[in-house]
Amino acid sequence: MSKEKNQFSMETLVRKELPAFKPYTPGEQPGLSTSTIKLNTNENPYPPSPKIKEAVEKVLETGVLRKYPNYHGRKLQELIAKDYDLDPDQILVTNGSDEALRLLFQALVGPGDVVVAPDPTYSYYPVLTEQMMVGATYKAVPLKSDLHFDFESLGKEQGKLLCFAHPNAPTGVEEPKEKLLNLVKNFQGIVLSDEAYIDFTEPNSSLMSEIVNHPNLVVSRTFSKSYALAGLRVGYLVGSLDVISWIRKLKDSYNVGILEQVVAETSYADKEYFLEKRSLVISERKKLKIELESIGFTIPDSSTNFLFCKPKSGVSPESLYLQLKEKNILIRYFSTGISKDYIRITIGTPEENGKLLATIRDLL
Repeated sequence: MSKEKNQFSMETLVRKELPAFKPYTPGEQPGLSTSTIKLNTNENPYPPSPKIKEAVEKVLETGVLRKYPNYHGRKLQELIAKDYDLDPDQILVTNGSDEALRLLFQALVGPGDVVVAPDPTYSYYPVLTEQMMVGATYKAVPLKSDLHFDFESLGKEQGKLLCFAHPNAPTGVEEPKEKLLNLVKNFQGIVLSDEAYIDFTEPNSSLMSEIVNHPNLVVSRTFSKSYALAGLRVGYLVGSLDVISWIRKLKDSYNVGILEQVVAETSYADKEYFLEKRSLVISERKKLKIELESIGFTIPDSSTNFLFCKPKSGVSPESLYLQLKEKNILIRYFSTGISKDYIRITIGTPEENGKLLATIRDLL
């Protein structure tokens, strides 16, 4: 007697919202040994602190990898808290800043809620809104023609969460601190200042010190960009003790490993090396902008480690992106909204930037 075949189908088992869900689209990631010049995902072109090697060797020699990591990432909390005059418990250490964002959305966004953001900004925000699978609405407020936030329109919006990258991505444009704080003051929900690129702008631009004055403000940071640790995945979220205590309830039990914590701690403490490499990126940003503008590109002032570039009239941004890809040079192209008229170029080493410029000149 034959048994009836099991008609198992994942499509009938997953949540009804999932089939139509569009996941986040990351930048292209070629193999680690490739000769491709990679200027598409805003990684740091310089290696992280050389002190990491000794710190990692010490962890391995002591054999502590057999043990669980500190639940809170306490030492890293304390290092950051000391610099910003915060209570360590105001800092939630996470598996990259993307986990910080996910936990924030998970804690706040429920059925019928509205998430407000300028457009374009970090493209993960609308994905996160949909990932909650609760029927929340993502309200995108277009940038002005000069690529700055439309503060008047943003100020009229109501929602559970308002989020923006500061400085903004993919434009690289930084908004005045006073205008951002006025937005925070008048928004009735939580406001996220996503500061992945804050280290590439002027000192004191961060909103971190304003958390004490604005209980609805939270700030996210990452070690992926300025600390050159994109492959490690460490970030953190900062807010009032009350806000962070609620969000912490949702984090994974041991979300950041021992090696990750030690490497992040070592990198954060090596301030001299950090400032040296940061300065190199900023210097190269200025040089690359001048060179690209000399061949007809239009580029807003950038406060990040990338440039948002409009090619000269008659040159298709998408076509230029594809031609550079054929030459083993990766940049980023976004095909929607204002972004479709631009390409985004990560600041590389002087050698990488030189090859990029020479190739663009040849193509044009």
